[in-house]
Amino acid sequence: LKAEVIIIGRNKETCETAVKDISALTKNDKVSYHIVDLGSFKSIAGFVQEFSSSHTTLDILVNNAGVMSPPVDVTEDNLDATVGINYMGHFYLTHLLGEMLVKSKARVVVLSSEAHKKGNITLEQLEGDVPAFLQPVEKNNLKTNFDQYSISNRARIYFAKELSARQPGITAVSVHPGRVVRTDIFRSFGGCFKCFGILFRPLLKSPEQGAETTLHCCTGDMSKNKGDYFIDSKPSELAADVIDPVVQKKLWDVSVALCEKLGK
Repeated sequence: LKAEVIIIGRNKETCETAVKDISALTKNDKVSYHIVDLGSFKSIAGFVQEFSSSHTTLDILVNNAGVMSPPVDVTEDNLDATVGINYMGHFYLTHLLGEMLVKSKARVVVLSSEAHKKGNITLEQLEGDVPAFLQPVEKNNLKTNFDQYSISNRARIYFAKELSARQPGITAVSVHPGRVVRTDIFRSFGGCFKCFGILFRPLLKSPEQGAETTLHCCTGDMSKNKGDYFIDSKPSELAADVIDPVVQKKLWDVSVALCEKLGK
């Protein structure tokens, strides 16, 4: 099966390399890329407008981008960079593609992490024009970085669950790719984290291994797993203190309102 594959990313060189590698490995000449900054509503909207002008269907959407300790604390739209990119950028992209996804009866795979267990989101954090969990936080220590990363991953699980609940024609799931995968997610860290990356790199999951669960959720039968959270290609039960339908629904409503406000 040679599907048309479109990659979006900020770095032209990285995107070009990915397109070249995928095309060579799969013998598929229908692989391309677009430069998109998930920290910019303007950039996201520009891509969706261009994509929609040349496509009428979208079968699979993988919300895969993830940052921890980004080089800046604030997105172009004055949101916290970690939560703004990891969660809100993906939400806005999916929101704008919504009609096409429904029409296509699409599959939406949202990358999350076991870090979600530490990412508490309360109703109080969802109040205000710009909810507290999206307001910029100065990331001057490891705990603050991990806290924001964890919150973004809890939000992405809620996102997949609520999307499936609100749009029965869409199959949305969330995925934990692996304990630690050899990617550049720690690229902005210094000191001990760089040493960790060098010393333990051979023991970490390869990107190919990390992608296995994502690919399973893209291509496998998910008819009985809408909204589920997957680890190692199997649905995994969320802890009781993670499941909160009230916060989940409120998060969705707040996110839609923010899309309409910042997307103008």
